[in-house]
Amino acid sequence: MKNTKKLAALALGGLLLATSAAGIATASSQLNGSIKITQDNEANYANLASVNIDQAVASALKAQPGQVIKAGLENEDGYLVWGVEIASNNQIHEVKVDAKNAKILKIEKAQPDSQKEGIEEND
Repeated sequence: MKNTKKLAALALGGLLLATSAAGIATASSQLNGSIKITQDNEANYANLASVNIDQAVASALKAQPGQVIKAGLENEDGYLVWGVEIASNNQIHEVKVDAKNAKILKIEKAQPDSQKEGIEEND
């Protein structure tokens, strides 16, 4: 009986730990850049950025080598970033580069636009 209680306590502890770890992962997936966007006016993005497209692409390629598909300024979680799409090893990676200091904020696998369109049409 004591072993059953110990196992139940361990299982509950593991569940709580996994739940809190998942909460941390969710919270850390939020991007924190240097330039906060207060008014979402895309025409003004270039005036806010300290880093130009060449600097952003160079920084992105250091972090994720490959072939650049496209790059542009974006509002990501309320921050101004360069979104650089890079093809590498039959995958597309979206690299988020801080528009103020060219630091890499996030690298994630992206779906090709052709696959996104197919998903949207099926919805």
